[in-house]
Amino acid sequence: MSICQNKGDYLCVEVNEPYSLHLFMTTIHEVAEHCRDENLNKVLIDLRKAEGNPNIFDRYRMGIEIAKTWGTRLKVAIIGRPGVVNRMTENTAINRGAKLMVAFDEETALAWLEIENHKEKLGEKFHV
Repeated sequence: MSICQNKGDYLCVEVNEPYSLHLFMTTIHEVAEHCRDENLNKVLIDLRKAEGNPNIFDRYRMGIEIAKTWGTRLKVAIIGRPGVVNRMTENTAINRGAKLMVAFDEETALAWLEIENHKEKLGEKFHV
């Protein structure tokens, strides 16, 4: 299940289901729809609870879909788990013009998105 939440200046998406190509492709399109409907252009996607490890071809296909669907209008930071991330999706999308970055923690991702007061936003999200 993907949980989408408008945080005011960005969309926060948490993916909590086991990996499937269909789930990730659907999420790519859902993110685009939410951003269009809510007039947002920055997105934080948290994949740390998603189980599974996509194969290299799926990662490549996701990168192409991200570039086609999000283009240059969305700036997206993805939080992944070390050991699962291999940068194929990120590189494929960036090479086709997408604004995408993969990080391993919220602070790095929010800083890259240039979310003002990102440390306070972390506190709100996680009730620190």
